[in-house]
Amino acid sequence: MRTLFWKIFLSFWMVQAVLFGVAALLFRRHLSPNDTPGSSALRNLVVFCEGEAVSIYGTYGSDALEQYLRNLQRTSGVRLSIVNDRGEAISKTLLSQEEKRLAERVVLSKRSERSDEAEQALLADPIAGEGGYQFVAVAQLPAPGRPRLLPGPQPLRDLALGCVISGMVCFGLARYLTAPIARLRVATQQLSKGDLSARAGKERERRRDEIAELIGDFDKMAAQIQSLVNAQKRLIGDVSHELRSPLTRINLALQPLRKIDNPRVTTAIERVELETSRLDEMIRKLLSLSRLEAEGQLLAKSNLQLDELLREVVADSDFEAQAEHRRVVPHRVDRCCVVGNKELLRSALENVIRNAMRYTRAGSDVEVTLRGDSNDKGRLAIVTVRDHGPGVPEASLEALFRPFYRLDDSRERKTGGVGLGLAITKQAVALHGGTVQAANVPNGGLVVTITLPALVVGSVVEPLATASEIS
Repeated sequence: MRTLFWKIFLSFWMVQAVLFGVAALLFRRHLSPNDTPGSSALRNLVVFCEGEAVSIYGTYGSDALEQYLRNLQRTSGVRLSIVNDRGEAISKTLLSQEEKRLAERVVLSKRSERSDEAEQALLADPIAGEGGYQFVAVAQLPAPGRPRLLPGPQPLRDLALGCVISGMVCFGLARYLTAPIARLRVATQQLSKGDLSARAGKERERRRDEIAELIGDFDKMAAQIQSLVNAQKRLIGDVSHELRSPLTRINLALQPLRKIDNPRVTTAIERVELETSRLDEMIRKLLSLSRLEAEGQLLAKSNLQLDELLREVVADSDFEAQAEHRRVVPHRVDRCCVVGNKELLRSALENVIRNAMRYTRAGSDVEVTLRGDSNDKGRLAIVTVRDHGPGVPEASLEALFRPFYRLDDSRERKTGGVGLGLAITKQAVALHGGTVQAANVPNGGLVVTITLPALVVGSVVEPLATASEIS
């Protein structure tokens, strides 16, 4: 009962079942054994059956009439006989003397007669048949206390059939009401995961109710968001391109100033060069991110050994980490073959490892592993990078992969980060059909896990010696 579909379906079905049950109880009560012979309900039943019997005789003949009369007596307890206007029985049922006298009175009077002289009450009615023929129906009513039911299907079976039919109708109604809401939920989840093309509406849908209007408004909102985000991406790319030329001119303008032999001028020039190099790095990353978002599907991919690529990145990163009294250590490297773009995956791995190098404590290690695994969707290559730094607040773990996100502005300025490296990693991994996640380690530090679909996973490879171990 957690979903709207089952709430609507079961509620409607229970109401329908209760209505059918109440109707069946009222029907059985209306024909209860306490009805006296000749009461309105039983009288209507007898009149109906008399007309049916004469109609069957005129259409199908005496054999069909006898079959009907036997079924009537078995199901309702009413013993019915049919005689013609001369008092001659046309049914095979034997008439008692009292029944014959009652039929003769009806032939003469042309109206219904009743007799209570026999053990069971007798009713006789004139019945007009096809072609102007006149008949008399003599009915021997069941004794009080005997249940009487209409011929044909039993009420309990009718009740069960009604419940099944109402269940099918309620199921279709519930599905009709909740199907668009389910589509809206799926589209909302896709939109929250970054799929700006997600829509909840269906082509040629003829609904014109409030739910259809809600879905239409959602699709308009999603289209507007997609348009705004695409415009923002284009703006970032265009601005990044335009900033390249002023930076180049600034560096050219610094050339004459470098010849001035003045400590203050030299310090100022070095500061300008440092800031322009940072700005140039940020522009480079912005252009990379913009290119990935705009042309990611056109990247050239090939089969490559992820374990070999990872060992190259680890060796280069470890060489750089030595200056900061840190190490990058491969703890486990499985053989894994993936389909991807080598330079793009190299950039993704470098961004994660360099980010870990910035924040791990001095004298500690950045631990890197590559593990082959599989699930119901296929083989997987799982890369984990764990540092021994302060970690990240739980509320900020998802935001780490957003462009320009900074956990602490002062700390980012100190480390030289601009909040684009992990965003590029996420985009690159997504283009390879993978995922990237960050989590805090209980005893301190942050671990980033990259999961990629793999072609082949093999045995463990001995980790390559790091640059510090070679020295």
